Amino acid sequence: MKEENSTAIEEFATYLDLEGKSPNTIRMYTYYVRRYLEHGGGLDFRSALRFLARLRREGYSNRSLNLVVQALRAYFRFEGLDEEAEKLKPPRVPKSLPKALTQEDVRKLLSVIPLTRRRDRLIVLLLYGAGLRVSELCNLKKEDIDLDRGIITVRGGKGAKDRVVPIPPALTEEIKAYLSERDDDSEYLLVEVRRGTKDRLSPKTVWYLLNRYGKKAGVKVTPHMLRHSFATHMLERGVDIRAIQELLGHSNLSTTQIYTKVTVEHLKKAQEKAKLLESLMEE
Repeated sequence: MKEENSTAIEEFATYLDLEGKSPNTIRMYTYYVRRYLEHGGGLDFRSALRFLARLRREGYSNRSLNLVVQALRAYFRFEGLDEEAEKLKPPRVPKSLPKALTQEDVRKLLSVIPLTRRRDRLIVLLLYGAGLRVSELCNLKKEDIDLDRGIITVRGGKGAKDRVVPIPPALTEEIKAYLSERDDDSEYLLVEVRRGTKDRLSPKTVWYLLNRYGKKAGVKVTPHMLRHSFATHMLERGVDIRAIQELLGHSNLSTTQIYTKVTVEHLKKAQEKAKLLESLMEE
């Protein structure tokens, strides 16, 4: 039985890869489907409900259960059971607006990273200045950087789509300076030492570094918050939302439009702080 499940999972992973799912999505979907099969889950809607009820008792949140449902629906479709997949409805997850840093927060963050730590500064500058996902940042190769034209080719982003992101001259110079100090032949732009050799930078290391520098600067920061900040600040400065959609690599404009809500919230706070009408009424 275990051998059968293992084969099914391998085939499912291949199916997801061919569907253009990201490595992280494949990892999460296969993890939950493996658990489902190990608990005797069958290829029917009611078996899936029993499994979800079990996870609910274990304390899974609606957000986590939503991911499990998406994984099971994908697995049912893989098995050709589209009708069973459609019966599975994900629980409602409250939409929270993404948190964006202020420009002053970004300045504080950069100020605590020594100028000699070029790689660490580059991590922040690429996440914020180019709006990259952490996985895209870590997968960047030297050949993806065209310093003469000032562009980065982000390969195999979400949905396995490539996109081109222009980079400002200041960031181009930072990349040049960093590469001039490198004495290794790694194909990746950003590297770290693992087991005595320089290897591709891992997302875990990026999270660790941002957490460390964030605490030092008194700023709560994650890789995705820097990407959110890039989009929000661009929108606040009047950049067309469709251009931001292209820069972020969103396939649907509706995904990008959440930033308009962030900007509205920002404007509301500014308006409340000014208290223009209140001061007028008091006179």
